[in-house]
Amino acid sequence: MKSLKSLIYFLFGSFWVAIPLIALYALACAIATFIENDYGTSASKAIVYNTPWFNFLHAYLLVVLIGTFINSKALERKRYASLFFHSSLILIILGAAITRFFGTEGLMHVRENSAQSSFESADTYLNITLNDTTKLSLKTPFTFYYSKRLKPIHATLDHKPLILEPLEIYKQNAIKKDDAAILVLKATYNGVSRKFNLIKTNRNEGIEESEMFKDDKLSLSFGSAYIELPFQIKLKRFELERYAGSMSPSSYASEVEVLKLDNTLIKPYRIFMNHVLDYEGYRFFQSSYDTDEKGTILSVNKDPGKIPTYLGYAMLILGALWLLLDKNGRFLKLSRFLKSQQVASFLLALILISPFTPSFANEAPIDMHGGKSTPIERQNVENSANKEDSKSVILERLKHLREYSKDHLKAFQRLQVQDFDGRIKPLDTISIEYVHKILRKDDFQGLNAMQVLLGIMFFPNDWRSVKMIYTSNKALRKLIGTPLDESRIAFRDVFDSRGYKLKNLVEEVNQKSPNARNELDKDVLKVDERINLVYTLFSAQFLRIFPSDKTTAWLSPIEAINSPNKEISSVATEFLKNIFNRFDDALKTNQWDKVEKTLQDLSIYQKEHAKNLYLPSSKVDSEIFLNHTNFFNSLTLPYIFLGLLLFIVVISSLVKNTIPNIWLTKTLYMAILLCAIAHSIGLVLRWYVSGHSPWSNAYESMLYIAWASVIAGFVLRSKLALSASSFLAGIALFVAHLGFMDPQIGHLVPVLKSYWLNIHVSVITASYGFLGLCFVLGILSLVLFILRKQGRFNLDKTILSISAINEMSMILGLFMLTAGNFLGGVWANESWGRYWGWDPKETWALISICVYALILHLRFLGSQNWPFILASSSVLGFYSVLMTYFGVNYYLSGLHSYAAGDPLPIPTFLYFLVAIPFALVILASFKRHLSLPKLV
Repeated sequence: MKSLKSLIYFLFGSFWVAIPLIALYALACAIATFIENDYGTSASKAIVYNTPWFNFLHAYLLVVLIGTFINSKALERKRYASLFFHSSLILIILGAAITRFFGTEGLMHVRENSAQSSFESADTYLNITLNDTTKLSLKTPFTFYYSKRLKPIHATLDHKPLILEPLEIYKQNAIKKDDAAILVLKATYNGVSRKFNLIKTNRNEGIEESEMFKDDKLSLSFGSAYIELPFQIKLKRFELERYAGSMSPSSYASEVEVLKLDNTLIKPYRIFMNHVLDYEGYRFFQSSYDTDEKGTILSVNKDPGKIPTYLGYAMLILGALWLLLDKNGRFLKLSRFLKSQQVASFLLALILISPFTPSFANEAPIDMHGGKSTPIERQNVENSANKEDSKSVILERLKHLREYSKDHLKAFQRLQVQDFDGRIKPLDTISIEYVHKILRKDDFQGLNAMQVLLGIMFFPNDWRSVKMIYTSNKALRKLIGTPLDESRIAFRDVFDSRGYKLKNLVEEVNQKSPNARNELDKDVLKVDERINLVYTLFSAQFLRIFPSDKTTAWLSPIEAINSPNKEISSVATEFLKNIFNRFDDALKTNQWDKVEKTLQDLSIYQKEHAKNLYLPSSKVDSEIFLNHTNFFNSLTLPYIFLGLLLFIVVISSLVKNTIPNIWLTKTLYMAILLCAIAHSIGLVLRWYVSGHSPWSNAYESMLYIAWASVIAGFVLRSKLALSASSFLAGIALFVAHLGFMDPQIGHLVPVLKSYWLNIHVSVITASYGFLGLCFVLGILSLVLFILRKQGRFNLDKTILSISAINEMSMILGLFMLTAGNFLGGVWANESWGRYWGWDPKETWALISICVYALILHLRFLGSQNWPFILASSSVLGFYSVLMTYFGVNYYLSGLHSYAAGDPLPIPTFLYFLVAIPFALVILASFKRHLSLPKLV
């Protein structure tokens, strides 16, 4: 009897069962994300998410969680904070189960001036109609992945038995993500059997097929079922707003009326993104719209599990705060242990970072000071397009452009332009964006970006033969016919008598999937983009500087001149005549008053006609300041240098067994603090310039992670943590500026226009900073384990301190990751009607939560080498965060993905970054025997 009781405790209340269950759960979720990427959402649901064994895993986890509470006697030991926090997980799981099994969701399509009283289910059904009157919908688990396990369905229709025997189900199309399928089944009714081939489209719509069974007509379809509502939704008007001057949606809304079934008006309502209609337990969300903008698609949701789920979320956040403040909790115990250690700061093991400096072959500067052309000048400038100007004239013009215009660029920089996405920005920003893309650097032959832009615009014939367009592939240069040892080509190099040399090659590359493209293919697309950008500058298509009173779209010079609006046409013609003549004169005389007056007149015109689109001076100044301070990139080296310097100070004192110089450590502390303040100012400025929180894309989130990392060091109040977090902040900024992230400020898509963006993204992204700090501290600990030997007692003391800080940082990171993920669920539920859809991004965030929860609970297994286990697991566990942040964005498809399901090639260096930590774990394992003292 005793052994049976022990077995029950073990199976339903033991960490030895709970931890492997969490690991199994995380593994199943991870596999499902790759299944979804390759075969579509329906496949992942059929194989994992909607299976009985996955439901059982949820139930078993719930039971084990409750059993662990009972077995640990948390209530008797007065662990109220822990009990409260973990009870929230029980409530969340129960709420999710209620939603899963009793909730309903689908889509409603309504055209203007029409009403609907039903919606299409998200689940797949067998829809049966008898004699066009009696209807029956049977929910089915049929999927082509289980074609050999199809079982007959028995039903009753008009008091007669109906047997539906599925024979086969298979995909209709070979496209891996196409959910269209054909179900072949035999129906037996009224003593007659008939065979049906039922087609389900990719949108889960069933095509009805009918057969006669003696005197009865039986119609079957395989797809969504129509769920009737006790009321109607009538669409009065659909409204779509676009960003000024672009086709990108800014917001869309549906003006609807809620009607009784007899068409009596109940209430009018306006549904738009993040503003839902609640009525009789149903919620209606703005999901999409018809291409003709005359119809709306509403997401419909009925969720009886919402209240317990939200209550669980609230308990989880309050419980996390309680655990952090509980004097008997693990967090404050670790804090007290750190104070007793009195160990000074420490930093990362030596990781050598080579500066990322692109090198351009054969790029000697042009010496224009004397006005005599060097061999490089003669090579770079060959004027055949403009027969009137000699080489000496062109070179003299370039010289004056460089020397005379340098101190007179402010008026050009401040000129407001509308980009193709509709954002108003100073010409300074445009010049940096375009020139950097074309040249892969911000200056050229002594000219800054604005001077290059002006030179190309005002003297296009001079620049057609300037070798300025960057290429990185010799094979491409060979195809173009330029010298292999010159990394730059001219615009005219890619044209010959037959036209554009790269046309066919670009078309071939675009037909390949991204992971099938080689280095030549990639360079072809990049050079093609640069060629198109240069053409855009030549033709001034990008220079949308003339606002219109009738539309929000600004016009380029050619568009303005050809405008039917005589005022705009006249203003544009006069401006172009004046600016070209006066700019040419200014380069000859170095007198810029008339140029500046012309630009000032245009600015006055813009302000009068652009209305609320015209930017205030403070916003223009802020953006130009950000452009030229290179704010965030300039903090990279200070963060890394200060961290390394603090490392040297502490390591030297550790070797000498002395206390680090207090003034030097305070100086370093204040220097890192100044960097953090500057970093904060930069984020605030970017927020002000963009008009939205600066964490809406990959580049901005890296800036925020860097900021959160260094703030984590200050929060933990340890010089050790601060030094590690400073280094990590520098690395994060370094990664942000490697080149594969776009630093441009852009518009938000409609769904991101929500205060939930600030709450969810800021919390969950900040957690990455704390967990990244755990990775750095784990590396540190492993290096110190490797260096351990008899007599180095300070190393053991330092490892224990690092371990305490690591665990504290992990607790904070896990709480923030968990809270942020569930707050994202609230956002999703308030925006489009479901708080969990197994999207790869949210699923991998859940996997990361499981990974770090598992790590923090490993100590309950009774291991005597907790510092080594924590260090190893914090390093290896961080790969789940990297997958959540980078892997999903670029290698999996989903709502949060940038890759649209086509994975990019895995960089070679990534294999080394994975191998090195594993090697450190193996080497450190030989000296792993070290225990953390009991905490009080």
